[in-house]
Amino acid sequence: MNSFDDLTSLDLRSLAEVLASHAPTQAELVSGQWLGVVELLTMRLTDGFGDLPTELWGTCSEAFGYALDTAVASGAIDYRESVIRRLNLSLTLLQKVPPNIEFDFLNPAYLIDLLLREVPMSAEEARTLSVDWRSLDISQIRLLRGVKNLVSPGLAISSLVSGEEFDPRLKAWEEILPSLP
Repeated sequence: MNSFDDLTSLDLRSLAEVLASHAPTQAELVSGQWLGVVELLTMRLTDGFGDLPTELWGTCSEAFGYALDTAVASGAIDYRESVIRRLNLSLTLLQKVPPNIEFDFLNPAYLIDLLLREVPMSAEEARTLSVDWRSLDISQIRLLRGVKNLVSPGLAISSLVSGEEFDPRLKAWEEILPSLP
């Protein structure tokens, strides 16, 4: 079960089990194929996760972590992109199943902490830069766009599970988000 074509033929359960066993190895697929594995698993999880028995959630979490980590190691995506993908998938899954602190991708506190750890600037810096973002250098615009791509799913996750209370650490980001490119 080491070729990309083999992986694409698997259902969610089988794909998750293979990837959770850390197969294939990074060297067995090229970087573009690792990106394909991430996309394939994301699609399978998005479509079928709600129908899985809870005892397979850990396998899926491990599989997704391995796919993202290996895609980063292969050069298919960078680490920030892997965080964005993790947050977006988590948001999608949390719209289907309740939060669960046993699994990183269903644990809102872990996800919000991850977002706040990985966002490359403070909310105040983003506010200052975004005032006239159209006049900025393209690299600064891309940086602000990356910030928005990180913050958007984090805010949505916090809102989704805010039956307890909206995370106050995100309040400034909530105010700034509409002004980001």
